[in-house]
Amino acid sequence: MSSIRTHAVHAAALAAILAAPAVPAQTTLLHIDYETGTQDSGIPRLIGTEAPAADAASMVSDKPRSGRFAIAHKVTLRNPDYVSFGAPRSESTAGPVAVGGTRPGQYAPGQHRLYTFSLMLKDWEPWLPTSGSAPIDILWQFKHFNGGPDIMIGVRRNQMVLRYANKQALLVDDVRLHNNRWIDFRFDIVWAKDASGRFTAEVRLDDQADYVRKAEETAFPTFNPAYAGTAGTIQWGLYRPDSEQFPAAALTRRVYHDDITVTRLP
Repeated sequence: MSSIRTHAVHAAALAAILAAPAVPAQTTLLHIDYETGTQDSGIPRLIGTEAPAADAASMVSDKPRSGRFAIAHKVTLRNPDYVSFGAPRSESTAGPVAVGGTRPGQYAPGQHRLYTFSLMLKDWEPWLPTSGSAPIDILWQFKHFNGGPDIMIGVRRNQMVLRYANKQALLVDDVRLHNNRWIDFRFDIVWAKDASGRFTAEVRLDDQADYVRKAEETAFPTFNPAYAGTAGTIQWGLYRPDSEQFPAAALTRRVYHDDITVTRLP
């Protein structure tokens, strides 16, 4: 091939590359580190809690995941000051947050998102009964509007579990071994109502150098088509939907959260 022809081929190839649509780089949409020392982490309209108790949500500096502060949520059963939306609950939500006309804490079909966050069970009382049914304390939700959670993390008995659709995966074998110790989470989710959806869920304990994959679904409707809502939001804190039915349930529970991020992926 002559040098002129070679140059022409290279020029055409370069032109094709330059003309191709750019692949959008990943973009951090939301970063909640609580370093402002406030429950909204300096983000307008981020909600710390809807429960009326003064300590239902609070800023703590005794053991943040990083920096100086984390947020603590507390729920005491059979006390109306720790009730929101009709249930024993104290949760933060980024759902109402609007930045530049967008709501980075919300999700909808067609989006690809990476979520990272850390939580710590604070002075968590163990579940003592060895048989029979047990309640679940919910610590994190990808909460579908006008529906239940699409994906959620909770503690049942002494195990931390992941629930989605009609499935369950084990995240932490025995939370008693990780009381007052931070646990890191990473979710890569393509939100979809049909088989184009997928997700991975990974966990890193404080004595592990890297994340360990605990659940993976491909060709899976991550955005539950059975629910009516057209979007969802991340929520974190404590939701104890059925604990009041169990005399053995701890009266008070607390959980810390820190370093929450939402990243848009191509």
